Amino acid sequence: MEKELLFEGKENTTSVNIKEFSPKGAVLDITLSGKISGNVEGFILSTHSILMKPDRTSEVEIRAIIFSKGEAIFAWGKDTGKVVDPTPIGKIEGNLTFQTPSQRLVYLNTTKGWTEATYNIATGEYAFKVFAVK
Repeated sequence: MEKELLFEGKENTTSVNIKEFSPKGAVLDITLSGKISGNVEGFILSTHSILMKPDRTSEVEIRAIIFSKGEAIFAWGKDTGKVVDPTPIGKIEGNLTFQTPSQRLVYLNTTKGWTEATYNIATGEYAFKVFAVK
């Protein structure tokens, strides 16, 4: 897979909502906010809906709104993750889709994204890179 960096960023957790427990694991929503830089720059708000499984893996649905120079970009996708020792740190990767009415950023509407991220569960810090997949 050939990829080109679109943007990278850091977010901090603003809230965590533990929704339910089941034999499949724990379901929670994590809300974050932060900044991005690169080909796209600005402010990002996101919600990560997570199924944390007993085997330390997770399924993640991401929904985000990016504000870049006053223009909105919507991004969503499905990721997978795994918690690794010792902190614990979650390593996350997956696909993203974009939608924007911006003429300046119209290329994002046909761009497939790939994200690689880490989430520090102890501090609530989320660091990520988003690539255009070719």
